[in-house]
Amino acid sequence: MGSRTIVNLTAGKNPALWIYENGKIQYEKIHWRNWIFVTGDQFDMEFLERQMEDAGDIVYEHSVERDVYSRIEGLRIYIPQIREREFIKIIKGIGYGRKFRIYNGLLDPGLKIMAASNLTYFSIENPLDHDPEIPYMKFNVKYNGYRWKHAEINGVEFTNEMDAMKFFMDNFQRFPIIIYYDATSMATFLSRIDMIIGKRIGYRISGGRSFMSYGRVSYSTPSIHINGKISINGNSFMYEEGGIEGIFEISRITGLSPETVCRVTPGTAVSSLENYEAIRSGILIITDKDDHEDPKPLSAFMESDRGGYVFQPLPGFYRNVYEIDFSSMYPSIMHHFNMSPETIGTDKQVKLPGDNPYSTSVLKGFIPSSLDILLKRRLIYKYNKRIRRDFELRDKVLKWLLLTSFGYTGFKNARFGKIEMHEAITSVGRWALETAMRIGESEGFTPIHGIVDSLFIQGNGNIQNLLKRVRKNTSINIVMDGYYKWMVFLPARSGLGALNRYFGLKYDGSYKVRGIGIRRSDSPSLVIRAQEDILRLLEELEPGVNDHSIYTRYIELKDRYVRNIDRFPKSDFSLTLRPSKYYEDYMIKNIQKASMESLMEDGIEIMPGQSMNVIINDSVKKVVNFDDQPVDRKFYTRILLRNFEPFDFLFSKLIVKKQSDLSWWF
Repeated sequence: MGSRTIVNLTAGKNPALWIYENGKIQYEKIHWRNWIFVTGDQFDMEFLERQMEDAGDIVYEHSVERDVYSRIEGLRIYIPQIREREFIKIIKGIGYGRKFRIYNGLLDPGLKIMAASNLTYFSIENPLDHDPEIPYMKFNVKYNGYRWKHAEINGVEFTNEMDAMKFFMDNFQRFPIIIYYDATSMATFLSRIDMIIGKRIGYRISGGRSFMSYGRVSYSTPSIHINGKISINGNSFMYEEGGIEGIFEISRITGLSPETVCRVTPGTAVSSLENYEAIRSGILIITDKDDHEDPKPLSAFMESDRGGYVFQPLPGFYRNVYEIDFSSMYPSIMHHFNMSPETIGTDKQVKLPGDNPYSTSVLKGFIPSSLDILLKRRLIYKYNKRIRRDFELRDKVLKWLLLTSFGYTGFKNARFGKIEMHEAITSVGRWALETAMRIGESEGFTPIHGIVDSLFIQGNGNIQNLLKRVRKNTSINIVMDGYYKWMVFLPARSGLGALNRYFGLKYDGSYKVRGIGIRRSDSPSLVIRAQEDILRLLEELEPGVNDHSIYTRYIELKDRYVRNIDRFPKSDFSLTLRPSKYYEDYMIKNIQKASMESLMEDGIEIMPGQSMNVIINDSVKKVVNFDDQPVDRKFYTRILLRNFEPFDFLFSKLIVKKQSDLSWWF
């Protein structure tokens, strides 16, 4: 209880650490000088010096620093954090946007202070240690405008607004962390406390925003900061995946405050980890990345930029299927084969495997070094996650960071990215999967489907011997991810095998399902319930069992759902839609526009990418969310029948296969 734990940091003019000690938050000022580094040719740098001397209040010194490539001569300029952005803009103007290279600018202020001061949030001595015990309040309050609905505080339900306010105020000082689920309702609650009780609690609310990510319009919900508290958004991706334990873990390794962790994507967290490690290691970070892809002939470009390996499945029903999976393939390749912007080239000492012209240097690069902490900690948590719940949650968030660590190597604005590194990683990945396929065939297995780092195989060979040989030949860890009684690979609309639509029953009784309704976030409960019933029925699908009987029961189940569709509760028909545009940008009135219009009548404005739950009353006339009208039976019947199609395909293959070759089933 008496240990000191850094839980937050306030940046700005007078930065202060938030120290949790003896059940209270204490604030300690931290003395730190913010600086950026600027370099350019001699004439331009001398001109910049004269400009700064004329300004009179700018402190700078000549310095030799290093980036990942080499040592650099330039100016270390000390500038207050709050003036940094404006000052960088001035330097760019002086240099016409191209004469100077600026380093260590426009980074997260808190991260910069934590890294430069060699400090860590929620510090633990060993990854197996428990997190510091810091109490938190889970607070879920709902208003419709200013009309009270309900609240739940640490599991206690409140139907009366005054009771919720009294409980909240009685316990407010005890909790350094508040986990909220609706920023707008939270702000309303705090403002009404001020109005009704006369107790003012300061807060700052930030609006939600729409953004494009991986070709999809997404929406970030509004957030709120309550003065003197660490305010965690319970709807954030990081919290939903890893809970408070996951938030602590990411803060611990990236130098980002817990509130910031809730606002960033896994990719930004990886980038922050790299920045954190770079500053701690004394490595400069470029502010505006301006290096481009190395020139190469068209033939080399087409050969090297081929992405991950994909082996398309033949649609059908398969028995006794193994799924083998390279553990964190791309991060492992980056780490083991020493891939970093400064180590990759065509004239280095160690030739990389695969169909690429690249080689790597002997000296360990920056990216493999920064990945050490991710790979080692995840390995610890992965093998101990059955022991403690916090290990499982830490493992989940680190898995997401590892998944995105590769993608940022090819991102044009990634500060430590390089397209040649991206190409080399995918090339080694293709080589590794092809090697696994060849070894599998030599061990008596037949490849069914392969995609990037995962391979489905069928056969009666020695699976452990296969895994051992693949590890030895590729130097990448590979594990058996599942052993299936049967597996169905579904066709795409073209009739060819779909890469990401399949389902199968493992020998341990669990299913793996991809690409069908039960996995889609926009599926109504009616579809999910129907597919759950079908999967329970398919658990009986065994060799020697009368599959015609199972098929008959499947047809009866399908008929029952379609015939009784009017009898299901209305809530089972709720669809989750995400508009891709603003309301006024829709030229025709489709379901999305009609749904947005319906919610606007209730005072709710929907932004692009924001989810909305709607019930379709008439898909032709675009009538939605009318409680006094029945649902559109034909519309939902079409949806239901479309979601029976994967299982129709299964039985079409199963029945035909058995009729044509009885030996196949026995």
